[in-house]
Amino acid sequence: METPVLSENHVMVAELTEIQAEALANDENIMIEEDITINASSAEGMAESDGEDAPVNQEAIARKEEVKRRKDEIFAELQEQGEAGHETGYEWNLQAINADGSVTEERAVGSGVKVAVLDSGVDYVSGINLAGFVNFVEEEQEISPMFQDMTGHGTAIASIISGNGEDGMYGVNPNAEVYSVKVLDEGNQAPLSRIIRGIYWCIEHEIRIINMSFGTPIYSQALEQAVLDAYKANILMVAAAGNGSGAVEYPAAFPQVLAVAATSPEAEISDFSNTGEELDVAAPGERILAASFFNGSMVTHGTSIAVLHVTGVASLLWEKDPQKDHEFIRQLIRHSAKNIEGTEECGLLDAGYAMEYYDAFAESYVPGEGIEAAQIPENTEEPEEFASVETDEAYVEGRWNGKNHKAAADKGNAVAKFTSDEINVIKQGIVYPDNDDDLRGGKQHSRWHGKWEDHYRKELMNYVAVFEMVTTIAVDDGASLSSYQYSDFMGMDEKTFGELIADIAQLRKKYATILKDNTKRNQKLFLFGCGLHTMTDVFAHSTTDKYGVLIKHDGATDDNNPDNIDYYPGRYKVAVKATEYSLLSLKEDVCGDGYEILEALNAAYKDKAVFKIIRIKSYMRDNGYTDPVLQQATIAIPK
Repeated sequence: METPVLSENHVMVAELTEIQAEALANDENIMIEEDITINASSAEGMAESDGEDAPVNQEAIARKEEVKRRKDEIFAELQEQGEAGHETGYEWNLQAINADGSVTEERAVGSGVKVAVLDSGVDYVSGINLAGFVNFVEEEQEISPMFQDMTGHGTAIASIISGNGEDGMYGVNPNAEVYSVKVLDEGNQAPLSRIIRGIYWCIEHEIRIINMSFGTPIYSQALEQAVLDAYKANILMVAAAGNGSGAVEYPAAFPQVLAVAATSPEAEISDFSNTGEELDVAAPGERILAASFFNGSMVTHGTSIAVLHVTGVASLLWEKDPQKDHEFIRQLIRHSAKNIEGTEECGLLDAGYAMEYYDAFAESYVPGEGIEAAQIPENTEEPEEFASVETDEAYVEGRWNGKNHKAAADKGNAVAKFTSDEINVIKQGIVYPDNDDDLRGGKQHSRWHGKWEDHYRKELMNYVAVFEMVTTIAVDDGASLSSYQYSDFMGMDEKTFGELIADIAQLRKKYATILKDNTKRNQKLFLFGCGLHTMTDVFAHSTTDKYGVLIKHDGATDDNNPDNIDYYPGRYKVAVKATEYSLLSLKEDVCGDGYEILEALNAAYKDKAVFKIIRIKSYMRDNGYTDPVLQQATIAIPK
């Protein structure tokens, strides 16, 4: 039956068999619904159904309605917070080195300087200009690039080098192109060979600055050779002096490396900082606010944190003339530093003074003639003191120290405000399906890796229902698995349900060995994290380009595969947002059910013509959600 008014608006009324209706329902471009009878809102003449409805789980429907109601409240509050905005500004450490915004406005327009952060990896978070990444930690190769940093060390470093102010996190040079070179493992450790491998990767990829926030008191000829080779390649290396109140460690102790000490808010060399004649410059290294997991923040200290201030300023200076050599940048940083009371070994980094006298220094600089060859007026400005930081609760001490990551303070997620310990447990859960033999592998365990179908059965699999089921069991605080049935979860099939129940039963047996503190709270956070892995993997493994060609591991190149954050980067922007919304649900002890994905799409799905998500409309509809953005984002079957 065709009615002009309806057909003009792409609506058609037709009598279909059940088979025909099912066939049309599989088309993502078609919305099919029963032409139901609508009754007037009158108490009289209420009709009763004379048909035989399919059995439904009324308890599941009631639970779903309660979940929706709770999430409407949660996300409405979040929207109000967003509309109200939040104050952002430059932290004391950037003010102390005169890098609080004015100097960045003077930088040359053009591409940023390539900076490599040899560290624990850099998570894909808002506000960091992450240009690329490589992972040399073999046992962590399978981890998603969204969550490569298992300690937060590398992410914190990158945020102060290049934070652009999103979520209130400002860095020295937002234009710097940061490359994450993951060499430190989950204990912030690495064998010497891995560090050397990272340095040679930087040489091969024409990195300009290497940030090395680590050190060892043991001399290595092999490390020295790598440093010499990088120096010959015109790479500026910046390294931490060390935190043992002793001699400067390697690689900072090598003369080819710019060695950095730490200062306190009172503009004094920090008590813990190593010192010696090898030092080139000092920078703030106590009570520093930096980015953390899931767009959160933490407070930390150490010479490893002081280093990144120097790296950021060096990248800023090099932008003015990329043809300058690394010694020009190094010497300018040394000559422009402020005097520090009580020491003659080095001065305090001063980005503003270096920028102001850049041209004058360039006129007198002669390559190869040493540190005293070029001259500019001595920086006589007194270092500013920030004594209030010592008593401000916002700067409660945290530190990177020794082999373990000890963060005594962490503001946690920017919205949900989890503690540092809670965030770490969630993060362990997120990466677990990529590390555990019983869950690893998208083909063998499609249900845990965001797949739109089961690889072996070649049957559709509703990843939204999987996400809801895992997170529901998580927030139910250890309820008996026998109390669930597959009809509890909209769009769930019986086979996948049974496999997930078996998986979670085995996982519960492992909690005692997986979790350092095996509490019910941590079990909840960990399992919810496993569910987040499934949800975020949707954007890696159930996406296509605009033509419907599946984004997949084809073995041809590392540049165009699902785990490359630069390949259709909009996928990861949406995934990060969905993670933030999911953590807000977790904070309120509410399961994830797809609402988080919908909110993320509306907030961050900007590349509408570039990538699509397989069956997202159908799977969200199965779970009770409809929205115009789903039609824009969806595709039925990949090519």
